[in-house]
Amino acid sequence: MLRHDLPQDVVVEILARLPVKSLMRFNCVHKSWYALMRSHHFITKHHKFATSNNLGRGVVFKYRTSKGHLCVSLLSNDTLEVSRDVDLLSLFPDKIDGLHCIYGPYNGIFFLQGLYKGENVEDLVLWNPATRESKVLPEIKRSRRYDSGKKFCFKFGFGIDPNTNDYKVLRIVDFYGRQQLQFEVYNLSTDSWRVIDSSLSKLYNIYSPSFPSYLNGFHHWKAAEICMKARRKGKLFPEHGPTRLFIVSFDTSNEVFLETPLPTVPRASGFIGQNIAVINDSVSLIVGYCDTRNLDINWFDIWVMSSEIGVERTWTKKFKVEGSGLAFGDRLLEIREDGLVLLHKNDGSLAVYDRKTQELRKIAKYGNHFYESLAITYTETLAFMNGGGNLSE
Repeated sequence: MLRHDLPQDVVVEILARLPVKSLMRFNCVHKSWYALMRSHHFITKHHKFATSNNLGRGVVFKYRTSKGHLCVSLLSNDTLEVSRDVDLLSLFPDKIDGLHCIYGPYNGIFFLQGLYKGENVEDLVLWNPATRESKVLPEIKRSRRYDSGKKFCFKFGFGIDPNTNDYKVLRIVDFYGRQQLQFEVYNLSTDSWRVIDSSLSKLYNIYSPSFPSYLNGFHHWKAAEICMKARRKGKLFPEHGPTRLFIVSFDTSNEVFLETPLPTVPRASGFIGQNIAVINDSVSLIVGYCDTRNLDINWFDIWVMSSEIGVERTWTKKFKVEGSGLAFGDRLLEIREDGLVLLHKNDGSLAVYDRKTQELRKIAKYGNHFYESLAITYTETLAFMNGGGNLSE
């Protein structure tokens, strides 16, 4: 009745306001609706409306149980209670031994790296938690550089080329300082990999981010230049340490790398570490500290990069996350848009901490392996990746 009684543009406006779960049920109402929901224009319109009106939001939560089992659950964005557990085996073609990393989201799509049968053997997957669809990326033809008999590891980046709307995965092959890094790019539009020339001519160590780190066409990593003494001895982190720390940013459109110096942060005896993150649409640095005399006191300084990438002296210390609700070993999972802080406590409890009132509210307990946990807020999307619709028209 709705399709016949209302003009087409009104029908489109109504459907664009519905959750993905409802739209998936409406696929079989009529062929025109099926085609509409797989069109790039409608997918973009639906996602923009959900994003601007704070609708269709959820949290991807990765953790290990007390028995060591890897779990991924979808949480309600409002209550942070589990709305659905994810069957990881249904996402990957092989039985994975571990989920090494989750990157994203961009427009509701995540990139997953699953490990199986030992180190450096993997399945790579794009995943839409709203539609429950996953796409296995093709295998990468390995170059002769892999045949050197030396160990290597992989680091990843994930985002979209804003000029073409094409999703891209960047794989960085790290030969542990013995050779220059190798860079391989996957394009969703061609469903293929290629090796790209790198503007990074030096030996770097790139750190896999613990938080979402893609923003406005750039993916960011913390990096260190390996010092000359380390190179000669074949050691990545010698006693003297790296010569400098900085951010490496990959321009997904031009496929070049830019460097930005990190701010000079206090490194007192209680310095824990620092991580790159995107917080409230800003590239940020999260620096952790603890009181060595009282491990129940823990805090985080948040620095924000306040001008263009690649320009020096662009960092400002914005705020501090501190209070009696924080303790040594707590894992900061996310600083949410409403200012609340999501934590995985050292007792395994998922908790929300209010910076203003310093009140701590525990949600539930999820195992004891809190150091591996990850939480990422996303907005659901209708985007399809296996030919049912186009992400990059």
